[in-house]
Amino acid sequence: MSSGSDSLAKELKSLEKDIPLPYHDALDKTVKQLSGKSLPTTFTKYEAFVDTALVQRGMPLELRYLPYALSGMKANFSYGDRRGYWALPSLVAMHYGLTVDESRDERWSVEASTLVALDYLNDLHDKYNDWWHSILAFANSPTSLSHALIHHGNEPALWDFYEQDLMPDIKVIPDFIACVYLGSQGQLKFSAKDTEPSVDKPKKVSAPEPVEAPTAQAPEPVEGPDKKNITEPKKVPSTSSVTTKHKVKKGDTLSGIAAKYHVSVANLKKWNNLKSDKIQIGQTLIIKK
Repeated sequence: MSSGSDSLAKELKSLEKDIPLPYHDALDKTVKQLSGKSLPTTFTKYEAFVDTALVQRGMPLELRYLPYALSGMKANFSYGDRRGYWALPSLVAMHYGLTVDESRDERWSVEASTLVALDYLNDLHDKYNDWWHSILAFANSPTSLSHALIHHGNEPALWDFYEQDLMPDIKVIPDFIACVYLGSQGQLKFSAKDTEPSVDKPKKVSAPEPVEAPTAQAPEPVEGPDKKNITEPKKVPSTSSVTTKHKVKKGDTLSGIAAKYHVSVANLKKWNNLKSDKIQIGQTLIIKK
């Protein structure tokens, strides 16, 4: 191990809290690549929101850097069935309450997908009681993790997954550790622009059906205003306002709910007579659209 590698290993050891950060020589290359790369400014825009959501759940703050290993911190990330900042699979997103259909995909919302991603990660940790197993299951799938553990034959060390290529996405290991290290050193550069796509997909516009010209005919006679047979058109009540109810569940915040329904926090508070941002589990909120 070179002096530089030895220094990195010591730095990682000192950074360890809830998530182990063991050194491997693969990190030397990853740290060098990442330190010279401009990352999307999406991270700086939502850093406070992600940190608050982590603190509320009692989860390690190092997980703020997991989106780099999953999506490169790009809000418009798309690969296979995974979408968005947290690279959420469609089935996971829908299981945790996000809308994913032909007209709308809420995985494109950084705030809404963050709340779902952290709930999913928390549930995985409750299952495995191990943050790295939870991260690997998140980046791949719980089934993929089970197969890797069975294939290895005994409890593999973290870098065994990487060296033996036990799972489809093992690059999540060096990417996450390198980002945690550089982030702690203040060496991450965020200057690349990132387009945040709309959660509403553009509707397909079909060509209009051909319209036949109307047959020319004499106009109907029009009664004058003094005739009694003229009636005012009936007024049709407006249906533009739709009220939706949202039942507050564990991990919900006003900002997250507002992002999910595309309304402002101020309006949420106004509609529900809230004097502060505090909400209770089981509370029903009214959303007007």
